[in-house]
Amino acid sequence: MLYLAQSMTIGFMIAAPVGPIGLLCIQRTLAGGWKLGFITGLGAASADLIYGILGVLGFATVISLLTTSTLWLSIAGGIVLIYLGFSAAKSNVSYSTDSKKSHSPLKAYMSTFFLTLSNPMTIFAFIAVFSAIAPGGGDGTEIGLLRLIIICLGVFLGSIAWWIALTSASYYLATKIDDSKIKAISFLAGISIALFGCYTIANAIIKTL
Repeated sequence: MLYLAQSMTIGFMIAAPVGPIGLLCIQRTLAGGWKLGFITGLGAASADLIYGILGVLGFATVISLLTTSTLWLSIAGGIVLIYLGFSAAKSNVSYSTDSKKSHSPLKAYMSTFFLTLSNPMTIFAFIAVFSAIAPGGGDGTEIGLLRLIIICLGVFLGSIAWWIALTSASYYLATKIDDSKIKAISFLAGISIALFGCYTIANAIIKTL
């Protein structure tokens, strides 16, 4: 239970900072309803689960590969963020049944899944926090199978808890404001997502110079 509680806390804290994925979740909840927003967050939580598994096992080879690919992963992720941001900004969103049907749950899931995977720095955050709770210094050599499963499950559940909270708050907001305000918030969220994408690309290029 201690491992579960600790890993759930880790998953929640790593997911909680509202960045481009959080803004995308908010925008899609406003435009498409609670289910679409939750599926958007679920994609990010699934990627966190994969990075959590790698983090608790301490795969040095995978970490090295991700480190050398950071530039191209960041550029690819930035381009996708720019595309999604401008698409969200120019979309004629409406909190209505027709608008909800126009969004693809699979596309919502896959977009945030791959966007989260395109940020390999997430794995280093997992490794840093797991080193404090995992036996063997976080290299996975002394972690039993049951403990490994519990830790990874906790990370996933903690991340899911955050996305449920964010989606529910956004959904509540959508029920209290009219369509014109929803469109304005969606536009601002889209522009912010696109700017995050520009920053991601610029920052990655600057670091290589």
